[in-house]
Order: sequence, then C-alpha cells, then structure tokens
Amino acid sequence: MRLEGLVTGANIEVSASTRDDAGNDWRSVATIRAGTDGAVDLARDRPLRGSYAEVSAMGLFWSMAVAAEPFDGRTVFAKDSTAPSIVQLEAHTGGRLIASTTVVRKFCADGTMARDLSVPNPSDADPGAQTTVGRLFIPAGAGPHPVVMVLSGSGGGFDIDKAAVLSRHGFATFALSYFGVPPLPSWLHRVPLEYFESALAWLRAQPEVDASRVGIFAISRGSEAALLLASRFDFIRSVVAWAPSSTAWAAGGEDKETRETIPCWTWRGEALPFAPLPLKRFMWTSAFPVAALKRPVMFVSLFRAALKNRSAVERAAIPIEKVSGPVLLVSGGDDHLWPATEMAEALVARAKRGGSAHFVEHLNFPRAGHMLRYPWLPTTSRFSRNKHLRGARFSFGGEASADAEAQSAAWRRSIEFLRESLGLTR
Repeated sequence: MRLEGLVTGANIEVSASTRDDAGNDWRSVATIRAGTDGAVDLARDRPLRGSYAEVSAMGLFWSMAVAAEPFDGRTVFAKDSTAPSIVQLEAHTGGRLIASTTVVRKFCADGTMARDLSVPNPSDADPGAQTTVGRLFIPAGAGPHPVVMVLSGSGGGFDIDKAAVLSRHGFATFALSYFGVPPLPSWLHRVPLEYFESALAWLRAQPEVDASRVGIFAISRGSEAALLLASRFDFIRSVVAWAPSSTAWAAGGEDKETRETIPCWTWRGEALPFAPLPLKRFMWTSAFPVAALKRPVMFVSLFRAALKNRSAVERAAIPIEKVSGPVLLVSGGDDHLWPATEMAEALVARAKRGGSAHFVEHLNFPRAGHMLRYPWLPTTSRFSRNKHLRGARFSFGGEASADAEAQSAAWRRSIEFLRESLGLTR
C-alpha cells in the first residue's frame, strides 16, 4: 500500500476494516509520517503508533483485531466459506478522508469447480438425508491435476477456505472432515483410518484428479492422521504437516463403561498404539493459574509430561521412515498447544535412523505459536475456547507479528514443496 502526493512530514492515519464469516467486525490502524518524497509506503515506513509497530507491507491486514471494545485476544478470525472477503482501506489526515479503496480477496480462482463428498445421515424426519463431509476444488485448465487433501486440527470440521486458496496454485484440493460433523465422531474418539481410505478412494476416482500424484496438507492433530496414512498407503507422494506430532496420542478421557483410555485412531477395528496423557496431574497443576489467576490453559506442558513416558511414546511413534515421499514439517517455537518443534525434530531424527529414502525438511519459527493459517489473515488472537474441550480457554502462544511472518514464509515454502513433490510445473 502506497499513498503519494502528500505533504512532507504530515501524519497520515491509514486503516483497514473487514467482517469475518461470524459477523465480527475487524479493524486496524497505523499513523505514519509522510516522507520527503511526499509518500507513505507501508513496505518502507515504520508506524509512529497503531495496531503494529514494525515495517510491514501487509501490517494492516495481519494486525486487525475485533473492533468491539475491549479486544482481549480471544476471538479467532472466522473464515469457513469461500465467499470473498471485502477489506476497506482508508487514509485520513487532520480528521479528513483523503483516500479510500476496497480490496476484494477471492478465495477461489475463476473457473474453479467444486464437488462434494456426502455420506448418509438419516433421521426419523428424513431417512434419506445426507451430510457433506468433503469438498473437492478443481482448478480450471486441462487435467488430470495433482491433488492435495487438506485436514484440519482439533477444532474439527473442515478447512474449506484453506483448500480453496491452495487450489489457486494449480492443485486440485480436497477438504475432508474427520470429526465434529454428524454422523462422524463428535470428537477425536476412535476415528477409523478406513474412513480416510474410503475418502481417498473416492478422490482418486474423480476424472479430473491424477491418482498417482496425491499429497496431504495437515495441521496439528490432522498431522497425526496425515503421517499415519502416508506410512500405510504408498500412493501418497508427499506430506506437509504444520504443528506436527511425532506420536499417536490418546484422545483424552476414559470410556465411561470400561474405564479404558480412549484412542484417537483405529485400524481394522483395533486401536492404534497411542501414548496416554497424564490428565489428572495436569488438571491439578493447572487449577490455580487457570481458576485463580484467570490464565488460559497451556496444553504444551501436558504433552511435554506425556513425552517423558518413553516406552509408551516409542510404541506409539509415527513410522515416518515408511512414508513413500518427502515430508515438510513446520513448527512454531512458542507453541502453547503442544511441543511441535520438539516433535518435528523427533520425526527428522527417526527418519534418519530408519534410513528413510526421502527428504524430511523442518521449518522452525522460534517466536511463532500454534495458530498458523495462511497469509494474510489477522494473527492477533492469542487464545480461544474449544467446544470439544469443555469450553476451556487455551493459549496458542506466539506473537502476532511473528505468526504473520511465519504464515507467509511457511505458506510460500509449502506451495513450492508441493509443486516439486507432486510434479506441478505450471
């Protein structure tokens, strides 16, 4: 963003505003002094004050916060559709509007087709009802196209918006839900890998898809599924895992009837080996800072404690050496959800020990947290609540500016990596 024809030394207030899919209004503002060339250039000039402090060409975008006062960092920018986002940009000086424009962010490229995967979800009122559990985006142009399956994390549902943005780069993309959408499991309890197997079979049968060039882009808990699938099915050519896990974890909690720890994943009707989570001790040690000091939960300490159970962790280790293609891992060094950096390093080390024939790359961003999405969504959310975690307020970690930088760099490398590994040349 650049404004010209200004008075040298004048203070110019620039602002951005938009509305998310939940109806929340977001806004950012920065006051910048016009240079000797009579211009304000966000890629060059540091704000005097405002929503962000450093030189950042896209600072007005990533520093937006909920406009309702006071913003306490708890609201995540909601984007769960492919509807364009409208951003209003304005510039004022001395209380007078001197420039304005509207930016329309289109999540799907022109000519993109969408096709849904639905499963039966009968009810007494509608025995033939079906529910959409996946959406395939097919880019314009001659196919068949390499395809990337996109898996969300512990929030459930599916990342339709991320899959749509990814499809702009020439891939067919497939956003798949694996829990949190009826009739799928309501939480990460006993999710059968056969479900993914069936979805992948449907995906590979689509005429616009090249069944020999399949990749997965996953985040957080979805990375467990992605790496477990890639270690079993050799047609999966590459995996991009943000905030990854090196271990298959327990779901958390016990079966009310058997009192057994509930697994996240099953295969052929049996629980996959998993590492248990020391929830009782964690809840006890977290009680005071959460209840008395009103601090958000930092689940990273729970998983760090669980990693000390070395025998269980080794039994539940994800066999990355069996993946039939390269893997890109992305982690934030200040992740408060789980120790993604340590687990990414463990995956790299295991691949080397196991003699993996494929490259495993780890991109680490020391000041970034867990909540990384894609450029240039607002990164000002510091914590949130999860309906699957009894409404607990939990911390993402990281800093807004560091998360914005990580999102941008990791996204660029992920696109490049998928192009290389899936043979997309255009």
